[in-house]
Amino acid sequence: MKFATIRPRGIAVIKGDSLIPVSETLEARKLLPSGSSMLDFIANYGQLGGALAETSRQSGTKLDPRMLKAPVERPSKIWAAATNYKRGSAGLGDARGRGTADSASPEELLERIFLKPPSAVCGPEENIIIPQGAETIFPELELCVVIGREARHISKERAYDAIFGYTIMLDVTARGYGSGKGLAGTRCVRKGFETFAPIGPWITTRDELPDPHNLWMKLSVNGEVRQSAKTDAMVNDIPTLVSYLSDVTTLYPGDLITTGNPDSPEFQQKLEPGDKLRAEIEGIGAMNLGVAKESR
Repeated sequence: MKFATIRPRGIAVIKGDSLIPVSETLEARKLLPSGSSMLDFIANYGQLGGALAETSRQSGTKLDPRMLKAPVERPSKIWAAATNYKRGSAGLGDARGRGTADSASPEELLERIFLKPPSAVCGPEENIIIPQGAETIFPELELCVVIGREARHISKERAYDAIFGYTIMLDVTARGYGSGKGLAGTRCVRKGFETFAPIGPWITTRDELPDPHNLWMKLSVNGEVRQSAKTDAMVNDIPTLVSYLSDVTTLYPGDLITTGNPDSPEFQQKLEPGDKLRAEIEGIGAMNLGVAKESR
């Protein structure tokens, strides 16, 4: 199934071009707390069963993307993989991603995983804001894992049991921000500004994507395809990422793990105010975003 967070508040099932609100009914039945968020919905998902199925059969309304919010608005944490694609191509049609393949081992790449702050989250139809003093802003298209239950020291073999579903994230980066020294050490700053973690348009549950390593991803800016690659080109796969990070810290329902961007920086183009972005991942959907300059 596909679940969205909607305005002004609530959770909805997405079916084709229809939106069916479900959280108010589930709250009235005491299956969700009053004023529940997607975090509550994910944490209680296993107990919703027949009530959710019954509620989702109700008639809905026509889906308007402007009704959608970020599916998870305040995850406890966002882990982001760096340089996690094989690369080695110069063409958009190649699944590996463009640029020179990194010489680091898979184990070394795991150690490059970094945190983005929850305050960086924004949703579909919103603007990525270019901060003052940061003129070189780049979007990085990534498949994002949504954790479904508390997990600590989980094995690779059991990692999928901890996954609720998948969504789309842009790991936005202010590549030219600051002195330009010690870039690896400043990664959390350059990628941590407000609106630098757009996610959406909704969450597709893991049962609908039995092979998340076989999905095409595409990012267009102003109608021009800027990124295109396939998720089978990941170096460290999803079970490896989930298991590794569960050894670092407890994973909670709604936590996000974004799995890496296919293209190296030399194949990316910076964003300008007024740009229109469309991010798509096969089996999930697509979301639109704008770009604006910060004003104080």
